[in-house]
Amino acid sequence: MSAPARSLAARLRLAAVVAICMALLLAGVVIAVILQRFVVAQIDQRLDAQIFAISSALQRDDGGRLSVAPALSGPPYDNPRSGWVWQVTAPSGDVVSASLGAAGPMTIPATASGRLDNLLGLRDWFGLLHSLGRPKSIEATAGEGDAMHWRVLEVPFGSETVTVAAGAPYHAISGPLREALVPLGLALVTLGLLLFGALFAQVRLGLQPLANLRAGLADIRAGQRETLPVDQPSEIRPLVDEVNSLLAENAEGLARARRHVANLAHGLKTPLAALSLTLERRAARTAGADIIGVNARDMRAQLDLMDRLIRHHLARARAAALGGPVRASINLRQRLSDLQGMMANVHRERGLSFEMSVETELTVAVETQDFDEIMGNILDNACKWAASRVTILATADDAFIAIVVQDDGVGLHADQIPEAMRPGRRMDEATPGHGFGLPIARELTELYGGTVDLSRASIGGLRVTIRLPGSQPVGGQRAARDLT
Repeated sequence: MSAPARSLAARLRLAAVVAICMALLLAGVVIAVILQRFVVAQIDQRLDAQIFAISSALQRDDGGRLSVAPALSGPPYDNPRSGWVWQVTAPSGDVVSASLGAAGPMTIPATASGRLDNLLGLRDWFGLLHSLGRPKSIEATAGEGDAMHWRVLEVPFGSETVTVAAGAPYHAISGPLREALVPLGLALVTLGLLLFGALFAQVRLGLQPLANLRAGLADIRAGQRETLPVDQPSEIRPLVDEVNSLLAENAEGLARARRHVANLAHGLKTPLAALSLTLERRAARTAGADIIGVNARDMRAQLDLMDRLIRHHLARARAAALGGPVRASINLRQRLSDLQGMMANVHRERGLSFEMSVETELTVAVETQDFDEIMGNILDNACKWAASRVTILATADDAFIAIVVQDDGVGLHADQIPEAMRPGRRMDEATPGHGFGLPIARELTELYGGTVDLSRASIGGLRVTIRLPGSQPVGGQRAARDLT
């Protein structure tokens, strides 16, 4: 598909440019014809006056020859170079203007030469019909090839019919016409430029609602809004209503799917983890002996298999639910400040100090409740093990946001890290908890395509690095600029 066919703006501009060019061209031709007719009419009026004056002044001298008063050969008919001439031809003799001199009368065709206005019949279109008793126009070529415009009238004189003609050089018509057409052409060019400017402004203004619609959809994808604004032009309002209805239905379907996933997670994972933990404790007390006729190691392997299958299918179900058109966007600094305040209140008897370094513009594309569960578990774990200090740092890492939580507690050895990520595994039985915090945080983070890494902290305790996908808060504005 060609570029104009892919772009509404290009199609509108191309159509308007073609229409404007054709309109200006047609206007130029029509105005040029009108100006020509006006100039020709002025010349005809002047030549007709000369013809009627000559017709009135015709007389015969003592020898019976035609003659005209010398005054009718005044300027410009007295200068051979002027191109203005008149002549009277009759069977009994001819009379010519002083500009013709001894050359005698010029040969005039019997009909018009067929110039453009004559071929198109423009004289008839403008009501300039030839009638009896009025001179007619004839275009002819002079002896040196110069074009001449004639007005010719046949009048009765005595017993014969004489032909009275007056002619003007064609530059008497083309000169004034050219002087008028040059500023006319400049005016049409200026008008065309103004129309082109107005055209581009009109296309941009006319398509602005579509650009706003695209920006609104980009904001919805980035989590900046939930629905499109309904304040739209009447032509777009039905589309906006349909899109908003679809978004509402998808949001409801997403909520139902997430509720089902949450119910399934609580219904299966917690009892399964508790069963696994009980099995391990029973096996430890019986020194690996069989439990109810079943080897404890085989039972543990089956429980691990069930746990992996449940995690796999829960991840697929939740990922499908989160893959809908509505995505969340959380301001990281604001949400972490709230969670930090909550943790400081929960562990206030320990007198912990918190340090947070998060840029105000950082956002993550995570649902609020999932983010609270991820970071709540991480921060709660840090507060439980910290001696006196917890630090929070967030930085942008390509399309992800890296959140680093550190405490100054005892930390974990490298061989303890895999055990810490297992559901129900507690590294210290004296510390309150159930051993599900870090595994739950890891599972939720992985559902969003992120990761959770444990390592030794620079301040002595545990360092937890969470990478979550970042959102694009300015995507709608960029989409609006692209369209227009």
